[in-house]
Amino acid sequence: MNKDTAEIEAQLDELRGAENFIGFCAFDLFLDNDESKRKDGVLKISRHNITPETGFLKFTFIVDVYGDKLLRKQVLELFSRFHDNELKSETDPDFMYIKPPEPTTQKDKSWFIGEVFFHFDSINGSSRENVYNFFLPFLTLRLPLEFSDLQWWETEKEVNEQKKSAIQAITDFIISKF
Repeated sequence: MNKDTAEIEAQLDELRGAENFIGFCAFDLFLDNDESKRKDGVLKISRHNITPETGFLKFTFIVDVYGDKLLRKQVLELFSRFHDNELKSETDPDFMYIKPPEPTTQKDKSWFIGEVFFHFDSINGSSRENVYNFFLPFLTLRLPLEFSDLQWWETEKEVNEQKKSAIQAITDFIISKF
């Protein structure tokens, strides 16, 4: 690996930072546009803030290809649709797909891992509603896949707000009784 490549990889690692998962779900990926030929996988979603208001969402697709070169090639070809010139004209310049590197170890050959990034300019841009109403439908228009129910992690802020709200409700109840 040359110096420039190492610097780029270091920058990508820095950008990715700690995995800050906010949700996950299973999906079915239809091979050859045939519903009988499908491969199941897992989608992990993480939020990465650059500033308190801006950042990006990373959608990580993981498919077990069992080290099968043909299956890996089929999955890679489906995801290569993100590099289609027509798609580039339809998408925001802040959308990015990173083509997975060629696997080097046997463990790497067992899995296909593709990453899709969406930049957001406001904290609402990374909301659960936008994931449901924009990002997942966008992905299903580009790939022949079907998502199962998305499981969402509550943020520490949401948990604290729920606790405060519960404490306030208890306090209000006690005050109303005395």
